[in-house]
Amino acid sequence: MTGLDLPCDGLASHPGRTLPCARCLLGSVADVVLACSLVEEGGGMGGRLAGAGALFTRDEATLVLRDLPVTADESLDTVTPFAPPAPDPENLIFEATVTSLEIPEADSLLHADCNEQEVTCEISRYFPRGPEGTEPSPEDAFFIGSLQLEGGGVSLTLVLRTQPIPAEQEEDGGRPLRQSKLDLPLSPSGTILNEVVFVVFTRLQSLTAPLGGSALIDCGYKEATPSQEVALEWRLQHKGHGRRILQLRAGREGEEPTVHPEREGASVEPGLVLEEGNVSLTLTNVKVADEGTYICTVGSGVYQAQQVIQLHITQTPSVTLTPNQLVFQDDTPQRVICHCDHYYPLDVQVEWFSLSPSASEPVPISNGVYFSSHRQHSDGTYSLSAYISVSPSEDLTGATFSCIVSHHSLSEPITASITISAPEESQLWSMVGGVLSFVLFLFGLFMLLR
Repeated sequence: MTGLDLPCDGLASHPGRTLPCARCLLGSVADVVLACSLVEEGGGMGGRLAGAGALFTRDEATLVLRDLPVTADESLDTVTPFAPPAPDPENLIFEATVTSLEIPEADSLLHADCNEQEVTCEISRYFPRGPEGTEPSPEDAFFIGSLQLEGGGVSLTLVLRTQPIPAEQEEDGGRPLRQSKLDLPLSPSGTILNEVVFVVFTRLQSLTAPLGGSALIDCGYKEATPSQEVALEWRLQHKGHGRRILQLRAGREGEEPTVHPEREGASVEPGLVLEEGNVSLTLTNVKVADEGTYICTVGSGVYQAQQVIQLHITQTPSVTLTPNQLVFQDDTPQRVICHCDHYYPLDVQVEWFSLSPSASEPVPISNGVYFSSHRQHSDGTYSLSAYISVSPSEDLTGATFSCIVSHHSLSEPITASITISAPEESQLWSMVGGVLSFVLFLFGLFMLLR
């Protein structure tokens, strides 16, 4: 469902904040207000421990992205800007301006409430890389914010840098109110002023690729002040093991970027890295071993941030029946086997149904169904067999037995069926087959003698 499908009149209200939604969006800029958590290490004063012996504390906070450029529909006359509460040194309100760079997919954050989605938001202290021995001033603090849209949409990692309180906004006496927990000056409206100076993002937190196909893992970055060097690293983490996939180093003054892929078929576009901040990773000939968590780490100047993207591999099973014809010549029961071959991931569901000539609906077979163990192939895919034993009966002539296979890679289950033939039908087809074989043998002998 999209925001346009929802009955949005006026503003979408939420506890402690008000957000405009898709149909209510009437201009090119808007304030995005997000309920967040300030995460800090250790006990911390005023923090609430998540449990006994917890290593982190969480405090309620608010992140306000001021005047965020968004898609313009009509005008913003009816959208209410963020109105902070009365100044309170106990409140944690991070007010961030986005003046020198673009926040990708800003509309999706703005419309999340109308789309019945949530945005998870965490803020923590950040310490940029700088020359050894340099210390930022107490008033020059940095924070890193992690924003994720539920359901696998956009994910943003924002580096925030505190801004000084303008002299004309300082309280009488030149001593602005300070936030009690962080000991940072507050604006007259009671917020901690920040600027977004660096962002690493992905538009897709999770994707699926077919075995043997290609995958494009989206990642990019934006920066307020372009630096002289950019460093990129892609890593894969899966089941407790990690390895580097690709590394790139680039300069901005005529120096050619250097790319070091450590997985065959892994690549990025160096030109797009410098021109557009596009560091997306392309993988060809995808294998089961490529599945896992991909970590995109981008460093530019003193800033570094990363994104995490999940890659899932799928392979559709092939389904066949043995035998391909079922006929009873005597009273011996016959086994019908359903082969599900070369699928991934492991989970597969196999069901048997029978349909008699006089019935209109198939009946599930619950008893007498047997399964083999899963077999894993060298390419990482799996196979499984399920079989039933069919005893001869006059009532079964013309009956159909169906094997229905469901798998994560299938939008619709695969069905393989076999119908019991009468003995005389089978004998007739056997005679026809014998005659055809004999004719083909004579023709081949004739051609050989010639």
